[in-house]
Amino acid sequence: LTGMFVNGFINVSITTLEKRFGLRSSEAGVISVGYDIAFCILTMFVTYFGSRSHRPRIISVGAFLLGVGGLIFSLPHFTTGLYSFEEGFASKCQSFKARKCLSGMTKPSRGNHGDGCASGASYLSNYVYVFIFAQLINGVGCTPLYTLGLAVIEDSVPKESASLYLGIGNAASIFGPVLGYGLGGVVLSFWVDFDQIDTSNVNLTPSDPRWVGAWWLGTMISMACAFLLVIPFAGFPAQFKGTKHLFKARQPFTHFLNTGTAQFRRMKNAEVDKTTGGEVAKEENFAKSYKDFPKALMMLAKNKTYVFVTLADCSEAILISGFTTFLPKIIESEFQQSAGTAALVAGVISIPGGMLGHVLAGLIIKCFNLKTANILKFNIVCCLCVCALSPSLLMYCRNRPVAGITIPYNNTNDLGGIMSTCNANCSCQEEFYIPVCGTDGINYFSACAAGCNEHIENGTDSSSQLYYNNCSCISTPSNNGWQASSGHCVTNDCNSLGAFLGVFCVCVMFTFMSSTPSLFYFSLSNRVLPQRIRTFGLGVQWLFIRALGSIPGPIMFGTVIDLTCILWQKRICDGSKGSCWIYNSEDLAINALIICEF
Repeated sequence: LTGMFVNGFINVSITTLEKRFGLRSSEAGVISVGYDIAFCILTMFVTYFGSRSHRPRIISVGAFLLGVGGLIFSLPHFTTGLYSFEEGFASKCQSFKARKCLSGMTKPSRGNHGDGCASGASYLSNYVYVFIFAQLINGVGCTPLYTLGLAVIEDSVPKESASLYLGIGNAASIFGPVLGYGLGGVVLSFWVDFDQIDTSNVNLTPSDPRWVGAWWLGTMISMACAFLLVIPFAGFPAQFKGTKHLFKARQPFTHFLNTGTAQFRRMKNAEVDKTTGGEVAKEENFAKSYKDFPKALMMLAKNKTYVFVTLADCSEAILISGFTTFLPKIIESEFQQSAGTAALVAGVISIPGGMLGHVLAGLIIKCFNLKTANILKFNIVCCLCVCALSPSLLMYCRNRPVAGITIPYNNTNDLGGIMSTCNANCSCQEEFYIPVCGTDGINYFSACAAGCNEHIENGTDSSSQLYYNNCSCISTPSNNGWQASSGHCVTNDCNSLGAFLGVFCVCVMFTFMSSTPSLFYFSLSNRVLPQRIRTFGLGVQWLFIRALGSIPGPIMFGTVIDLTCILWQKRICDGSKGSCWIYNSEDLAINALIICEF
């Protein structure tokens, strides 16, 4: 459920949220890391003090908070009113109705903005704080699950079986994004306001740049599922039946029940670093008081294996969190796909690769009974495989030819904006991307940007193709009475998506095979730390992974993606910058590769 909501529905909706609320990718990255910020703040305290409490009930409270977070995340949909993709003025660019382009009616003057400014459209970007707050609540709710929950499993099974059990558990958690990406692609094919209006009156398709899908529907589904899990979690006992022969109590800061389990305990402690305070950790009352908190931290800091494994996991977390958040957007921008399709294909390559990597790593560690040193060597080999496959990020499709953005207007050197000498008197709006395809095979930001001053009706159906004529920026003659039609020009020169999906899926598999033993199973940390501080060590490790990996990862990716934007939305009300309409595919691919390699 957590994977479906946080790593599924939210991530596939990033592009949609940017369009609906006028956000930049860097702002969308902050939304993504709100979850990790809360995790960082709470993880040490939850693992240090929660390990001596009724852990399943704490997880139950977390499930309730996850439901609350889902409710808050979806509130902006119910408090912003209907989404107007034309905002009272964009229609004047596309439906001229015999109105001349040169009349200047395509862009309302200040004080006569229609719904676009009367409703204060630019205020929508402030909803970013609502999304961040919701993600903070989600982080609070999920902290017990990924710390105490994994500790309950690990404490209840023998050492040689821990990797397999945790591998199955983490593979199940990875299956959550399968549902999130899959269902997310489906819900984004529904119009955002389908619950309030007759969608037959919406003359857009998911391939239209202005399309906004029902991003909120997935969060509502997650909210309902989270509330359903509260009572079952609360019903679990503090310790599971059949595990008394392993531990005297289920808490990680306790010792074994009798000498019959002494051998099992020795196996657990065989690889503990004896120079990092292990003898102190054997004291009966150690880690039962907050006064031992600094001592426990110092023991972790002196454990070289633990420190370097944690730093390696931080670098892995930057890539995993960054690509998890923005991979659908990268596919959408580089391969000219709709948001729903990009979400589905991102799930096709990410989820199977991640699940396979989880399970394979667990099986290899169990079947070959790998010790700590061999696990580290195994990680190095997987990392080298990732580096060898990462150049697959350079596979992309060239940008569509868009006049003034990717190619100059005809017979001019005008590049860097939609305005040119041929449409200088049209006063075209730049808030909504309403592309038209000219008979010259070039895309234009809108019919206004193409200098068209005649609109031609085609058929009686309101959803019929729209045509334009007398376009001053299109030099080629008219075709059957028109020079431009609504929508992008159809091209067949983008065929590298399949190859990218195949190679990147293998790359994802090796990434998770490398990070799984330490980042997800915490078997490495478990093996090199004394018994009494293992759960605490897990909490501190996750703190650094979030603070140095998961939190800066999406922000870093979002900032780098923003740097490749070549056409920003320009709000008609105040001229402020909104979300990005077009990215430079080549620069985006190169920047993604640079982040991956470093």
